[in-house]
Amino acid sequence: MIRKPLLTTLTIFIGLMLVISACSSNSKNENNSASSTPSGSASSELEKSGEKVTLNGVWLGATWGTATVELAKEYEKETGVKVNIELLGRDVIYQKLALSIAGQADYDLFNIDYNWIPEFASTGSLLPLDDLMKKYEVDTSAYIPRALAMTQWNGKNGSFGDGGTNYGLPQSLDPALLWYRSDLFKDEKNKADFKSEYGYDLAPPKTMEEFTNAAKFFNGKEVDGQKIYGWAAQGSKGFGNVHTWLNFLYSNGADAIDWDNMKSSLSTPEAIEATKTWVDLLKYSPPGIHDYTFAEVASDASQGKIAMAIHWSWNAFEVDNPDTSKTVGKWEFVQIPKMKEAVPHLAGWSIVIPKTSKNSEEAFKFMAWLENKQNDVKQAQMGGGDPVRTESYSDPTLTDTKIEGTDIKAFRRYEAHAEAMKTTKARPFFPQEEKWESTVSEFLSAAALGQMTVEEAMKKADEAVDKMLK
Repeated sequence: MIRKPLLTTLTIFIGLMLVISACSSNSKNENNSASSTPSGSASSELEKSGEKVTLNGVWLGATWGTATVELAKEYEKETGVKVNIELLGRDVIYQKLALSIAGQADYDLFNIDYNWIPEFASTGSLLPLDDLMKKYEVDTSAYIPRALAMTQWNGKNGSFGDGGTNYGLPQSLDPALLWYRSDLFKDEKNKADFKSEYGYDLAPPKTMEEFTNAAKFFNGKEVDGQKIYGWAAQGSKGFGNVHTWLNFLYSNGADAIDWDNMKSSLSTPEAIEATKTWVDLLKYSPPGIHDYTFAEVASDASQGKIAMAIHWSWNAFEVDNPDTSKTVGKWEFVQIPKMKEAVPHLAGWSIVIPKTSKNSEEAFKFMAWLENKQNDVKQAQMGGGDPVRTESYSDPTLTDTKIEGTDIKAFRRYEAHAEAMKTTKARPFFPQEEKWESTVSEFLSAAALGQMTVEEAMKKADEAVDKMLK
């Protein structure tokens, strides 16, 4: 989702800092009181000394970050606990977390990309939350299972969805969805022309063959005075191409790593076929697709330059913004097209507590309050990330909301989102994921640009990853 590649030296840095801070104190703050139940309404909480508690947190400067800043003000009014939130970029969050767990910075809460959970949990840097969840009666069954799985780690590589210790709470969910321009798909001339060419009715693609045909059909057409392209998705080297390609890989029954043997599995027949399909489809994308991040995809959709996209659920709010979008209400959302099955790649951000927090129990109470039933809905209303609780997706507060001045549902993507969360799959869930991603991205870029054949690129990717894993 919102990502930039991290410097590999950070891994070395954090290791050195952990050695320096090996004798630093534990995270429990004996001065915290414990009378409130964070899953419900909060009551006034002060330290035994009589001084107000102040929590320091670092959040991504995205819509759920700004929503957190506003909700923190409500929390202070209810409890007397002040929550200072810094909104920063992804790389800076990582650096500050590294400093914090080494005892070199004073933070209590971090909003992190979920793939960092195995990395930091494996070094004992995050506070396990199971005891606090039990103490404050946090009902984890209320969360979408694959949302909660983003914050769990059982110490085994590739164990996403297998449970484990809870190291945080999820805050935003963004499975990839297929976006399509419903007005173009419903146009009578388009329908007639498509059926004449392909022999079946034009409809939102359910299979990769149907997706390919639709992308080819719309590519190069003129709509509202401008040329459009068949589809778009993230294609930039460093992270974007990996995020798009994983939808193809997973949906063709392949995986990135043979977890039983801890060997790269990118040159299997299923992985080769998935990669070829992705590369072949790029010819129906806009010029410059190899540099596209999430922002360019959403912008092209808003400006009516593409007929379809494989993109994050959360980013859909941009196409319905009347101040910036020319396609308000024209986009619909369904499951990504299947090869063997539809297995969308999952993005999402979670909230964790570093073990070095001096206010860990108060930090947990704020975290649980922020992600309770009421605030999960409220964050979505405020334009934050998509909800993490199952019941939020049927809450009329959201499902009945209309785009201002229209009869079009603002959260119409939720049906597809809920379906996607049944099969969505995380990035390779192990401590070396960041390095794995930057390694593989180089070879995907070479294949996409025609600098290597897909077979050659995937073979070399296997070799590089296996070397990394040793």
